[in-house]
Amino acid sequence: MTNEQTLLRLEHVQKSFGKNQVLKDISVTVNRGQVVAIIGASGGGKSTLLRCATLLETMDAGTLAYGDLTVCENDGSGRAQYAGKDVLAKARTRFGLVFQNFNLFPHLTVLQNISHAPIHVLKKSKEEAEAHARELIAKMGLAGKEDMVPCELSGGQQQRVAIARALAMDPEVLFFDEPTSALDPELTKEVLKVIRDLAEERMTMVIVTHEMKFARDVADHIIFLDQGLIVEEGPADQVINNPQQERTRAFLSGLSD
Repeated sequence: MTNEQTLLRLEHVQKSFGKNQVLKDISVTVNRGQVVAIIGASGGGKSTLLRCATLLETMDAGTLAYGDLTVCENDGSGRAQYAGKDVLAKARTRFGLVFQNFNLFPHLTVLQNISHAPIHVLKKSKEEAEAHARELIAKMGLAGKEDMVPCELSGGQQQRVAIARALAMDPEVLFFDEPTSALDPELTKEVLKVIRDLAEERMTMVIVTHEMKFARDVADHIIFLDQGLIVEEGPADQVINNPQQERTRAFLSGLSD
């Protein structure tokens, strides 16, 4: 039986692209209020795992559930079988996703970018959606930018709009896929501060990141993914400062903060 605090459950996930098995047997559980960071070298499967969790990729085998909502489980032959469109649509309301490259609508203003999905997907009134959007804009430190379009903003500001857009859907889990990889160090700081603030508010988050200091300081739990397998996982401080596996030590020693 699923713990009522469990918001995301992935079990024995497998995913291949042609003959390349990218995810070999991955199981992850995320509980309410938890911040989970996923680290590892490029090509290790981090982004693919995130894409499977957010329905951008289909798993070959395994279970995916959001709380009491089972999105995918194996059929009798051990292949992933997805639920119907209604269940998938409901699942998509339970999470938000912030991409590396912002993915904002270039022709819409900041206010419109944030209020668009609540109006068209959640069927909120324009007044209610825009009121909530303005609150989020202020929270992101972007007051006064409501009527600007993305090209008028810095990369850090665009990423904060993207975070506000994800939060506007009131997700239970917020995913980040390398949220600072497209930013220079100064802009990276302002985005990481926003994520830190969300962590202090106990927002449930799953963050794929190459920022090790940030992962250690913000995450409760770190997963080190390498060649499609979880090599090590545990409390953030332990995994970063006192890794138990040789492969983890080698990976971390090759990085500079």
